[in-house]
Amino acid sequence: MDTFVNSPMLIRQEGEIIKDQWLLEGEQIAIGRDPGCEIVLPSRWISRVHARLRKTGNQLTVEDAGSKNGLFVNGRRILKPHVLLDGDKLQLAPGLDLIFVDSEATAPLPGRAGPRLRLDNESHQVYIKGVILFPPLSSQQFKILATLSENPGKIYSRYEIINAAWPQDNPDGVTDDALDAMMRRLRQRLLQADPDYEYIVTARGYGFKLNL
Repeated sequence: MDTFVNSPMLIRQEGEIIKDQWLLEGEQIAIGRDPGCEIVLPSRWISRVHARLRKTGNQLTVEDAGSKNGLFVNGRRILKPHVLLDGDKLQLAPGLDLIFVDSEATAPLPGRAGPRLRLDNESHQVYIKGVILFPPLSSQQFKILATLSENPGKIYSRYEIINAAWPQDNPDGVTDDALDAMMRRLRQRLLQADPDYEYIVTARGYGFKLNL
C-alpha cells in the first residue's frame, strides 16, 4: 500500500477519473518520454525531456526543456520559467493535461501520529484507535471510507467517490450537494470518535483523500 505525504503534486485526469499522480519532492524534476525522467509520459507527442520543474524556496517553477511541441500552461505557451499556482494546468500533448496541486490544498489539520483507523471489510466495522465505531457507518459511508483507505494520501476524484457510494446509479445523476452532504456526515461520525484529528481531507476542486 502506497503512503502519500503532504507535498505538491501533479495529477493526470482522463475525463472524471484521476489516472496518475506524482509527488513533487525533488529540487529538479524532469518530465518526458525518457525512462530516466522523474515523471515519464510514454507518448509520441512528448519529447524525451519535455519540461523541467525546479524548486526555489517555497515555489515551484516549470519551464520548457527544448521540447518539439512546446509547453502550455492554462492554454498559453510558456517560453520562460513559470511559477506554478494551485490549479495550473500543464499541457504537453493533445489531450494530456497535468494539473498542479499545491501542498496547502491538501494539507491536513495537525494531529497525532501512528495507526488510527482500521476497517473490517467482512463485518463492515470501523475501529478508531482500537475502539469500534458505534453505531456502525451506513453502507454508503463504509464504501467511501473503504475506497479512500485503499491508498491513504491518494486523491480520489469526486466521480470515483460517487461510483463507490452509488455503484448502481448514473454518476451524472448524483448532485454535488448529495455528495457533499454524504462526506459531511461521514466526517462528523469520525470526528465524534476522534475530535482531534481530520481523517478525510478535501483536495479543492479535485476530490478527497484519507489522512492517516
